[in-house]
Amino acid sequence: MKKIHIVILILIIAGISGMSFFVRDLTTYETFASAMERKEKFVVIKVKLDKTSPIEYDQLKNPNLTVFYAIDQDGQKSKIVYNNAKPTDIEKSEGIDLNGYMREGHFECTKLQMKCPSKYKDDMQAAQKNLPGASTNIEYK
Repeated sequence: MKKIHIVILILIIAGISGMSFFVRDLTTYETFASAMERKEKFVVIKVKLDKTSPIEYDQLKNPNLTVFYAIDQDGQKSKIVYNNAKPTDIEKSEGIDLNGYMREGHFECTKLQMKCPSKYKDDMQAAQKNLPGASTNIEYK
């Protein structure tokens, strides 16, 4: 074999092994019901925080445990166990992507990503004023 063939073969093997690390994150969105059917398999669930239930987090007893309830796209509510500190402003998030595994009676979250609310959502008039070409009270001399 020529040296170039060996180099190309090594690059192909390295590319395939490198892509295998990302396959775990290339999953489709599930619901709590479908995740229950795929028990012990890694899933991603798109949810909204259930604001009627309290968030259980005690920084002194166990700073690496946060327990809360969430509602999936089908309206099903489930207990979420997140083995990490409580994310800042989780109560203000518009949605949460939960990565993890469905266990007996709860979802064990290994990673979560919050969808932040738009800073202009509550103040549309302020956003309108900042648009280019909006009328201003500037006098030209």
